[in-house]
Amino acid sequence: MAYKRTNKLLMMQKVIEIYLREKKPGISTAYVYRTYIYPVYPISISTLYNYLSTPVTKELKEIEAKENEQLGLFE
Repeated sequence: MAYKRTNKLLMMQKVIEIYLREKKPGISTAYVYRTYIYPVYPISISTLYNYLSTPVTKELKEIEAKENEQLGLFE
């Protein structure tokens, strides 16, 4: 089975959603990571920071546009 960046981006999007839902003023990123993210997605905290700095939505739209172009579906 071929590797698809789309699947990785969707996972990243879920991790970011958890982070944004649980991050409140006065709560550290490390606490959110240890309490909410790591038990579900066993990633390192540096990976979390990489996910947070990635423009996931933009990349997903680019991949979708590229796939539509390859299939001959133009918007």
